[in-house]
Amino acid sequence: MATRAKVLVAFASKHGSTRGIAHAVGGALHSCGCEVRVLPAGLVRSVLEYDAVLVGSAIYHDQWLWDARRLLRRMRGELSDRPIWLFSSGPIGGTPEGDALVATGCGGGTAVPSTLLSPLRGVPVLGHATFAGRVDARASGMLERDVPRGDWRDFRQVGSWGHLVGDEIAAVTTTRSGTGIRHA
Repeated sequence: MATRAKVLVAFASKHGSTRGIAHAVGGALHSCGCEVRVLPAGLVRSVLEYDAVLVGSAIYHDQWLWDARRLLRRMRGELSDRPIWLFSSGPIGGTPEGDALVATGCGGGTAVPSTLLSPLRGVPVLGHATFAGRVDARASGMLERDVPRGDWRDFRQVGSWGHLVGDEIAAVTTTRSGTGIRHA
């Protein structure tokens, strides 16, 4: 009997939108046969027990949230020898420019945010996706006051990317160990 790949989905979320995306990705990975744990990035103390890691964050002003950036820096050594994928959430619609960005700038295969290149030095990232975000009525920060409210997340897109990554995890971990998972 093959052992299921253990996968961590770590996330940083300010108002819960990215948490919802992380859980949807985790659900897709689970349906691909992975054993999945979804955790806030600030609670992750080690990634050694996982065969693959996904890290996601909301983006504000072209920056990932502190907890996710800190996780990448703290775990750089542990992340360097296991498959890792990243996802960002944040583009919103509600304006012609925003609607165009949501329509064309979201999905798998997007560039890793340049602000992550330093924390990721030496970590072989296998892919990055960008997903649209959500702004609800509770968002009341100074820079959020004039932002359109709404939910632009596309959970079919999120699930499709999660299934694609799940298939890649199966291929990568089988190749690395010959038995279906990588043994530490």
